[in-house]
Amino acid sequence: MTERLPCCRYCAYFRSEPKEIEAEIPGLRVLGSGYASVRAGDGLCRRHGRYLPATAACRDYHPLR
Repeated sequence: MTERLPCCRYCAYFRSEPKEIEAEIPGLRVLGSGYASVRAGDGLCRRHGRYLPATAACRDYHPLR
Protein backbone atom coordinates (compact mmCIF):
# COMPACT_ATOMS: atom_id res chain seq x y z
CA MET A 1 0.00 0.00 0.00
CA THR A 2 1.36 3.46 -0.90
CA GLU A 3 1.50 6.29 1.60
CA ARG A 4 -1.13 9.00 1.03
CA LEU A 5 0.37 12.45 1.50
CA PRO A 6 -1.68 15.47 2.66
CA CYS A 7 -2.91 17.47 -0.33
CA CYS A 8 -1.58 20.87 -1.34
CA ARG A 9 -4.88 22.62 -0.58
CA TYR A 10 -3.96 22.49 3.14
CA CYS A 11 -0.26 23.34 2.75
CA ALA A 12 1.24 26.63 3.90
CA TYR A 13 3.15 26.93 0.60
CA PHE A 14 -0.02 26.72 -1.52
CA ARG A 15 -1.72 29.90 -2.74
CA SER A 16 -5.00 29.85 -4.63
CA GLU A 17 -6.25 33.42 -4.31
CA PRO A 18 -7.21 34.70 -7.79
CA LYS A 19 -5.48 38.08 -7.41
CA GLU A 20 -2.24 36.43 -6.36
CA ILE A 21 -2.36 33.97 -9.27
CA GLU A 22 -2.99 36.81 -11.74
CA ALA A 23 -0.06 38.77 -10.28
CA GLU A 24 2.30 35.78 -10.51
CA ILE A 25 1.36 34.66 -14.04
CA PRO A 26 1.84 37.56 -16.47
CA GLY A 27 -0.70 37.55 -19.29
CA LEU A 28 -3.21 35.28 -17.54
CA ARG A 29 -5.89 37.94 -17.77
CA VAL A 30 -5.49 37.97 -21.54
CA LEU A 31 -6.50 34.30 -21.62
CA GLY A 32 -9.22 34.57 -19.00
CA SER A 33 -8.97 35.25 -15.32
CA GLY A 34 -7.72 33.89 -12.02
CA TYR A 35 -11.40 33.84 -11.08
CA ALA A 36 -12.34 31.35 -13.82
CA SER A 37 -14.51 28.44 -12.71
CA VAL A 38 -12.36 25.99 -14.70
CA ARG A 39 -9.47 26.82 -12.35
CA ALA A 40 -11.42 25.21 -9.51
CA GLY A 41 -9.09 25.11 -6.48
CA ASP A 42 -5.86 25.06 -8.46
CA GLY A 43 -3.10 27.34 -7.31
CA LEU A 44 0.57 28.13 -6.93
CA CYS A 45 3.15 26.27 -4.91
CA ARG A 46 5.54 28.80 -3.35
CA ARG A 47 8.00 26.05 -2.46
CA HIS A 48 8.39 24.60 -5.97
CA GLY A 49 7.26 27.53 -8.15
CA ARG A 50 4.58 25.51 -9.92
CA TYR A 51 0.93 25.89 -10.83
CA LEU A 52 -0.87 22.72 -9.75
CA PRO A 53 -4.18 21.25 -8.63
CA ALA A 54 -5.19 21.60 -4.99
CA THR A 55 -5.40 17.80 -4.82
CA ALA A 56 -1.70 17.37 -5.64
CA ALA A 57 0.70 16.29 -2.88
CA CYS A 58 4.41 16.13 -2.14
CA ARG A 59 6.79 15.33 0.69
CA ASP A 60 7.47 19.04 1.38
CA TYR A 61 3.97 19.51 2.81
CA HIS A 62 3.87 22.06 5.63
CA PRO A 63 0.54 22.32 7.50
CA LEU A 64 -1.30 25.63 7.73
CA ARG A 65 -1.14 27.34 11.10
